[in-house]
Amino acid sequence: MATEAREIVESCDDCHALGAPLPAGVNPRGLKALELWQTDVTQVTEFGRLKYAHVTVDMFSSAMWASAHTGEKARNVIAHWRQAFAVPGIPSAVKTDNGPAYASQKYAVPTVVGCVT
Repeated sequence: MATEAREIVESCDDCHALGAPLPAGVNPRGLKALELWQTDVTQVTEFGRLKYAHVTVDMFSSAMWASAHTGEKARNVIAHWRQAFAVPGIPSAVKTDNGPAYASQKYAVPTVVGCVT
């Protein structure tokens, strides 16, 4: 039944023009470079003191920047983003989770690196 419904929508010019919204949790791909980037932090215990790996990915090109830091606070995010944005430039938007470094510094982090939210 789902296949039949999909075929009907795809064949209908009015329905097809609207486009279905992406389901929750789907990571959209950017339409061009520096449009949408996604970032997160993970712990790699083998790195010792620099165990916090900050990773940022351009959702269009899949270009990735990773750097090791001593923490996951806003100052570490800012240092990572300054490195990540130094060559390609500042993206239009950065998708993050609700981690403390992003949530508590919601406006400070993008302002410091020059990213408009």
